[in-house]
Amino acid sequence: MTRYLLDTNILSNVVKPVPSEALLAWMAAQADEDLYISTFTIAKIWRGILEKPAGRKRDQLEAWFSGPEGPAALFVGRVLPFDEKAALVWAQLMADGTSRGRPRSALDTIIAAVGAANGCVIVTDNDKDFAGVDTINPMRG
Repeated sequence: MTRYLLDTNILSNVVKPVPSEALLAWMAAQADEDLYISTFTIAKIWRGILEKPAGRKRDQLEAWFSGPEGPAALFVGRVLPFDEKAALVWAQLMADGTSRGRPRSALDTIIAAVGAANGCVIVTDNDKDFAGVDTINPMRG
């Protein structure tokens, strides 16, 4: 069994009005119990909603986020934290990027560290910030 940690951009794509067909096909082929998200992904999504101006679109996103189709509800029991083990992996990934002259995005590297610390393959459309950890990009057809 392979465990997959979905990057924020994967969840964002799935809820678009016209999501990637390749991504939807890949998601449909996976067992729900093999798909995870991180607490940091929940934070990034909520931040994005809070930064939207007040209005109908923000209200819809808030309702989705808090409702039965929102990330916390869909992934109940499958939300991985940024804990001490992930913190140590994060530090190593950040240091490796710096020593190679390729600084990493600190925020995306948190998701990479959570995945690596929990033995997950990262599912992302952002290969650059996840160099050095196992990734898959189902949108690359």
